Amino acid sequence: MISSQLPYLRRYARALTGSGASGDAYVRMVLETLVQDGVAILGPDVDRVALFRLFHRIYAGGHLELGDEAPEAQTLAPGGLLRALPCERREALLLTAVEGFLPAEAAWILGLSQEAVDREIDLAREAFRGSLRSGALRLEDDMTMRLPDAVVAASPLAGGGGMAANVH
Repeated sequence: MISSQLPYLRRYARALTGSGASGDAYVRMVLETLVQDGVAILGPDVDRVALFRLFHRIYAGGHLELGDEAPEAQTLAPGGLLRALPCERREALLLTAVEGFLPAEAAWILGLSQEAVDREIDLAREAFRGSLRSGALRLEDDMTMRLPDAVVAASPLAGGGGMAANVH
């Protein structure tokens, strides 16, 4: 089970930290912990949820610190906007929207109440909606694109219907 989940844990760690090197370092710490302490550290249910919870216990230890520079608020790439979110909000959103955990599972992984996780997800989504409403997104190659007002209004994330504008 652990080896089959490593690509997902690695994807999550990289998205959470905003860096391939930092994300991989945290995954390496998880693997070292499992080698040193054994799989029993995951508890009686050796499953995906327990593996991600172990990751978060290590991540919460703060062994690696990231820069605190906030990107410009007006032209955030989706990844920049994600990194600008407070940590618990980013964690809750990634666990549910990217990794497919139920809010109750995300709450257990993070050691929070489900109500807190639901609130963090709502606030994260609102931040993305606000970015879409402003109509400015920075693309990965640092070009700035102004979205037409019709696209912003029609986006499901902006509260409209019709045309989809996916922000990942």
